[in-house]
Amino acid sequence: MLNAFAGSVFLFLTLFGTVAICYIIMLKLLIPKSDGIYYIVLPCNQNTKNIRKKAYGTRIKLNLLGEDCYSKVVVLDSGISENEKADLLEICKESNGIYLVPKEYMKDYFDGRV
Repeated sequence: MLNAFAGSVFLFLTLFGTVAICYIIMLKLLIPKSDGIYYIVLPCNQNTKNIRKKAYGTRIKLNLLGEDCYSKVVVLDSGISENEKADLLEICKESNGIYLVPKEYMKDYFDGRV
């Protein structure tokens, strides 16, 4: 009984290690890194729900893929509420790479960057 349990634990750890090594090889080493910075624009208006979750979730996914140095998340303010705006500004202060840009200043934000 103890032999079977030890064998199953050893098999689980071996499979987990193999999956972890495959993850490191595929996602960290084989994905080519770009030389430039790219932007992900999330247009948000008053009907958009969970803006905070969408912006921060996008940033976490980019971090998981190892693209956090090469990417920026821009939340386009097209009339979101003041509460949502305050939440987003808090996130922008805490994390590097998430920016809140009003619709009127979108062209000014990207002048010279694109």
